[in-house]
Amino acid sequence: MADEKTPTKTGGNNGSAVEQMTFLFFGFIILAAVVVALLNYIENLGLGTIGSIWEKILDYFLERIWPIWKLVAVFVSTLALVGIVHNARKLREINIEENKIYNPSSTTSMSDNNKTTELKNKKWEKVMKYANSDNASDWRLAIIEADVILEELLHSAGYVGESIGEMLKSVDKNEFLTIDDAWEAHKVRNAIAHSGADFQLSERETRRVIALFEKVFKEFQVI
Repeated sequence: MADEKTPTKTGGNNGSAVEQMTFLFFGFIILAAVVVALLNYIENLGLGTIGSIWEKILDYFLERIWPIWKLVAVFVSTLALVGIVHNARKLREINIEENKIYNPSSTTSMSDNNKTTELKNKKWEKVMKYANSDNASDWRLAIIEADVILEELLHSAGYVGESIGEMLKSVDKNEFLTIDDAWEAHKVRNAIAHSGADFQLSERETRRVIALFEKVFKEFQVI
């Protein structure tokens, strides 16, 4: 029985839609006829031809209404731009807070001479362990591991892309102050990945690149 009633209901809706469209069509025709009759009446009163009446209306619009409209448009556009920037910053803050909740860093605190210091994220501790090693291969691992943290950071911040490079390209510099540092550090990681053991990496260069990663992670409160 339910299956039999469904077509009837659908047909009723279609019929109602046709009736509405027909009503609107004839309504527009009647409105157009009224407007034409009104313009002809004004023309017969000697107030001018239809063309001159439209010219007067257009002139009035351009002289009186258009300047005000431009000011209103500029004001509304400015408010919209401010709103976009504000919402983008709030969204980044929300992403950072969500990252703290769903991807919490393994941190604890301890007292040292009445000063509180925070233990680093375990992944960052691993990076620093490699960076402080005397082995050149560990230096390369330090940069590669730091780049992995960067990728996780970009994903958690809401950036989209199949690679770190694609995500960095979509970054707004006003929302990512250390974007240049991230790019420079990531390029070194790519050079290591492409060259492998043949890539010549000094201890000084390792510390410089790790410092670039550190600036990025501190901006987003990852470490």
